[in-house]
Amino acid sequence: MDLYEQNYILLRLLAPTLKSMPEDEFVSDVTGCLPVYMQIVSQEKYTTTLMLTYRFENRSFYPKQPDLTIRVYHDAKTAEVMSGFLHGQRRCLRKSRELVTGLQINRFLYKWLRYCLYRGHELVESRMSRSL
Repeated sequence: MDLYEQNYILLRLLAPTLKSMPEDEFVSDVTGCLPVYMQIVSQEKYTTTLMLTYRFENRSFYPKQPDLTIRVYHDAKTAEVMSGFLHGQRRCLRKSRELVTGLQINRFLYKWLRYCLYRGHELVESRMSRSL
């Protein structure tokens, strides 16, 4: 649970207004970095489901990677990866609470969020650009 709590904290640093954001797609574009795309899939009273990804210019060679679907539990202050695509692997869909798969993909989310914050990414509604 500590990892899920850390992911929640990092995700809220990346997108401080996450709980009130509309169901839409947003981008954080930092000079010298790939843009980070976030799509709010659903916004409920206690949860937010979102997709977080990069988009490479030449999609025929590079599918969107990493490409994660994340559920945020605002009441429990946790965030966990529900499914995702990591480089060199097939899409990992978590149908159960399998510990090893869950740990691997949620640890990846932790590292990726830290990297995005380090590079200066921020998804704040007033600064977001809608993607085309």
